[in-house]
Amino acid sequence: MVEGLERCERAWRGYMALGDDERIGRVTQTVAQMLVQTGEVTRAQHLYQEAVRLLPTDRTPVARLSALTGLANVQVLIGDFRGARGTIAQAHEVLTQTDAMRPRAYLLAVEADLHRLTGDHAAHLKALEELRAIVETTRDFELLTWTATQMADLHSRQGQHARALEVLLDLAPDATHPAVTMTRGVLLRRRQHHAQAAEHLTRALESQTLGEGQRVRALLHLAEAQSGLGQTDESLRTFREALTALIAARDRMLYRPDLHELANLVQRALLDPDLAPDTQLVLEKLNVPGSETPVSGALHLRVHTLGRSEIERGGETITLSLEGGVLTLVYLALNPGRTRRELEATLYPDRDPKTAGDYFRAVFRELRVRLGAEVLTMEGSAKQPRYSLGPDVHVHLDVTELRAALASGDLARALALYRGPFLPGLRMESEWAEEVREELRLLLTMEVRTRASQAREEGDQRRALLLTNEFLRIDPYDLPMLEARVEIAREVAPPQELARYVVELHRMKP
Repeated sequence: MVEGLERCERAWRGYMALGDDERIGRVTQTVAQMLVQTGEVTRAQHLYQEAVRLLPTDRTPVARLSALTGLANVQVLIGDFRGARGTIAQAHEVLTQTDAMRPRAYLLAVEADLHRLTGDHAAHLKALEELRAIVETTRDFELLTWTATQMADLHSRQGQHARALEVLLDLAPDATHPAVTMTRGVLLRRRQHHAQAAEHLTRALESQTLGEGQRVRALLHLAEAQSGLGQTDESLRTFREALTALIAARDRMLYRPDLHELANLVQRALLDPDLAPDTQLVLEKLNVPGSETPVSGALHLRVHTLGRSEIERGGETITLSLEGGVLTLVYLALNPGRTRRELEATLYPDRDPKTAGDYFRAVFRELRVRLGAEVLTMEGSAKQPRYSLGPDVHVHLDVTELRAALASGDLARALALYRGPFLPGLRMESEWAEEVREELRLLLTMEVRTRASQAREEGDQRRALLLTNEFLRIDPYDLPMLEARVEIAREVAPPQELARYVVELHRMKP
């Protein structure tokens, strides 16, 4: 690669001297492509932009299309998603000037990556389906393999596990390819088959032909599979190896969905004093918010209430115009069989009976329109029906998962789930919502406080400091914990960090 890059740069300088813009543009694009491979993405971006300027659409549509595709790819890698969308739009205009299938396929691959990273599941699937139609015609081995693994991964994320495996084995040209083996391991892990997942992922990692990006993904999912098998030390060692690669990687943005999905694993690393600094560094660079685990079924809903108010169906976010919609859905998931009067009195006590009744009917109607008529059912008399979720509706609720994690002593998972107060920003005065909000905060802070005290008693001051910071993330105004953090930091924190804690303490003192 180094020798090839040197030769291309010599040719580039020669064409620059000749003033041949078209050839300069072509070589500029080649140099940029090689720089991406060596990790010099900033320089590659500048060169791609120059190549686009030099290559006209009318005489060199394929070359210009390749340059635009390369530029969009770099923009995706550095997280410039808005820029990537604009570049892809330009590339689609060039597509009207050529019937070449391979450049079209590479553009669709970049477009699919953009949609994957931005969470646009429908557009992601559309791009992959268009790509599949091309690669099944061209039979390009690498593109076939890439498309097969990407489509399988998307279907698996959406809970369509059988379809994911079917696509993977039907489309991939070589079922023994290490990328296919790695993807099978990921699919198995998502179905909680941890031992088989670990076997496939380990086999893929042993292959000398597994790409670096696939190796990082394999390590991340292997670490989660090992955790599922109770192999805590092995899991953290594997995660450390993945973390080392992520710190050095220029394409780390591509792994954001995996870190998002593996939030429990990430949270365990954040509670490990040796892994926490590097883990936090990577998360800050990627702005990873939390967990995402789509599931399968007739109507499966994932409802996020901690730090946000959001409903997901099949990996797609469903927007409701009435804030009482999520509140009502959550309440019925936890308290089925309630009458309308009970719902109104509990959820909308600040409204008079007529206004509350009108509002509830509007909420009921919107839930059925946006989520499906089967989402809510009525039983009992016509005058006093009792409302519940439909029998085929399965709601995965972060509140329930948080309580289960605390009950089982899995603090890392509880902290990963808790992204903020229950239904924040709720304008209506719901006493029930306030009780749940306070209950969850108390349960979690009590557990974190206990663990921090244990760590101090055992002499593990670094872990105690991490736990204290987690406590203050949940309750930043707790004066005893602010004081305790300063005491611990005097022993183990660097001066700059200690100074920040002291300032925060003094700011809170009366």
